Amino acid sequence: MPSLSWNEIHQRAVLFARDWSSAAREQADKQTFWNEFFLVFGIPRRTVVSFEEPVRRLRGTYGFIDLLWKGKLLVEHKTAGASLEAAKTQAFDYIQDLQTVGRGDEIPRYILLSDFQRFALYDLEPDEQLDLPLFRARRIHRIEFPLAELPDRIRDFGFIPGYKVHTAKAPDQLNLKAVTIMATLHDTLKAGGYSGHDLERFLVRVLFCMFAENTHIFEPESFKLYIENRTHPDGNDLGRALAELFETLNTEVPRRQRNLDEELKAFPYVNGALFAERLQFAAFDGPMRKALLEAANFDWSRISPAIFGSLFQEVMKPEERRSIGAHYTSERDILKVIHPLFLDSLGEEFDSIQRDRSGRRANRLEEFRLKLTKLTFLDPACGCGNFLVIAYRELRALELEVLRAQHSSQQAFTLDEVNRLSQVDVHQFYGIEIEEWPVRIAEVALWLMDHQSNLQILAAFSQPFLRLPLRNSPHIHHENALRKDWDEILPAAECSYILGNPPFVGKKEQSERQKAEVLSLFADTEGSGILDYVCCWYQVATAYMKGNPAICSAFVSTNSITQGEQVGILSLPPENVSLSELL
Repeated sequence: MPSLSWNEIHQRAVLFARDWSSAAREQADKQTFWNEFFLVFGIPRRTVVSFEEPVRRLRGTYGFIDLLWKGKLLVEHKTAGASLEAAKTQAFDYIQDLQTVGRGDEIPRYILLSDFQRFALYDLEPDEQLDLPLFRARRIHRIEFPLAELPDRIRDFGFIPGYKVHTAKAPDQLNLKAVTIMATLHDTLKAGGYSGHDLERFLVRVLFCMFAENTHIFEPESFKLYIENRTHPDGNDLGRALAELFETLNTEVPRRQRNLDEELKAFPYVNGALFAERLQFAAFDGPMRKALLEAANFDWSRISPAIFGSLFQEVMKPEERRSIGAHYTSERDILKVIHPLFLDSLGEEFDSIQRDRSGRRANRLEEFRLKLTKLTFLDPACGCGNFLVIAYRELRALELEVLRAQHSSQQAFTLDEVNRLSQVDVHQFYGIEIEEWPVRIAEVALWLMDHQSNLQILAAFSQPFLRLPLRNSPHIHHENALRKDWDEILPAAECSYILGNPPFVGKKEQSERQKAEVLSLFADTEGSGILDYVCCWYQVATAYMKGNPAICSAFVSTNSITQGEQVGILSLPPENVSLSELL
């Protein structure tokens, strides 16, 4: 059993990458570099690897392998900037020499090349008996990356501490294929009679677990291996096993039963109400279990917030999307909205503070940091939360820049300092959504973005920062925003920004309910029956903003409400907000 968890290995890798960022001289620094590299994984180098291992060459002379871990790893090291291709040729020649002189049992599965600032790792995959002609023709898996990316690639070195290694079939980019896999899982469960609220909450929990095992919240592959090791191939016990896992994730460690399964004990306490509700068991079969494992095989650590919009679209049938006016906004278009709404002005304020050479600069930075922690955001048609997720990501990124400016001379923080200083959190974000499935997606999306932002803190200050158990939750409400009083969700006096992409259903496409809502909100307005459905959000937002003239707002809309007969019917926004800012 490995002595270090992946979380600790990851933290050590961050420190290693930072400490060796400027190393260059092969002979002067090489041995220290590799001694410390192996300590990242909790392995004293001298116990497994020898320096300058002699090997007899074909021409009768001797060569010296930089590092050799017999049967496992061969390392060739070069001065910074030297060709790794030359190192590769040298390494493969050494393997041929080992084979030729009868040392085939020492031939490693892995070759690692480095010049301090770059790594190239080759997995030779000796699945069949090795002989040189086949070896040369064999397909070899290779990855190359800079030193700075080592913390994100540590699982590729799982063979060093003794973890099981799975060769990546291809970089698992989170694309529409991944979304389709999740949609297939949804449809399969729904076809089996598992539907509605239970299905929606269940899938969000599964999505969180898959992300967690790829991003150091859980141990790598722990969710997938739990399914593989603790459930039968026919899937008949998978629903009960997942229910037990969800209950464990919702139970504080001291309160867990003494005889709890060892694999379950390894999972942390999550909280955040994500696993609190008891759900009906999902009755799986073999194909459904296979679909879940296929989803778990994707690398969810590279997830983009935009995928949740795609996921929302894929899972819902097209006719259902049309009926409620759901539409997906790309990340690029979201940034077009939030930059003029708040990011540009906050960025200009921060730049002004940075240029301040007076004695007030430190106080101004602290005041600005505290200001960021008090901002609140409301998306009254949030869908799966893309606007909120990206706004949160950008706000956390700005906070990180402030922290860097405040502590530019400090090499590392203590954990208490990191927890005290990074205070922008998901509870500053509010949403209203009429459909429950996107509500659940929005909740977990904000938590996942929170964790990605925490990893940026780790990289910047070499200090672990994991908000677990979850203490704060986003405020995503399953309500009809046109019938719910927004002040009950977020009092206008406490709101900073309103943003989003409300549904733009035209008059002819509106349902009877939607037409009634338009007429109700514009009861005193002649001709309101021709208005686009999106106008309702302008009307409610205008009334809400009267309670706080400082609120700024930005909605995405079609130009149908800025030209033609709708212009004279739609109420103008409050005096402190121009029409161009709202559109």
